[in-house]
Amino acid sequence: MKILVVSDTHGNYLAPLEYMIDAEIELLIHLGDDISDAKELEPLLEIPIVKVPGNCDHSALEPREITLNLEGRIFFITHGDHCRVKAGTDLLVQRAQQKNADIVLYGHTHHPLVSKVEGILLVNPGTLMAGSAMKSAAIITVKSSNVSTEIIYL
Repeated sequence: MKILVVSDTHGNYLAPLEYMIDAEIELLIHLGDDISDAKELEPLLEIPIVKVPGNCDHSALEPREITLNLEGRIFFITHGDHCRVKAGTDLLVQRAQQKNADIVLYGHTHHPLVSKVEGILLVNPGTLMAGSAMKSAAIITVKSSNVSTEIIYL
């Protein structure tokens, strides 16, 4: 399964489409800020979209975090602000451990990151906000026994 992960689009809802050209993406995950961008994409795409709200999505009714089993891997999906990720990932890792997650997807910092902490893969795709000096997203490929992650830049 090939997954495109984006965050912090802040109104630049068409930006994820640039990553999908010839990429054979099977699932889009939007990590909030602006969750309405994900909603704008839903009628344009023929793939599922998983979305969580961020700290700027004040009227969103969707859950702030989701746990999904994809291809036998447990994904913990959140914007990250409730775990205070701008101050570090300790709370995020603790929450992921509570969820028995293998992989954590989060945003909020606007800085892309792929790291492994206590056996948990942490992925922050960065931001796609218009005007950002560095626009980025992540592609995660999950096969039965292998997970690969790539940060891609516009």
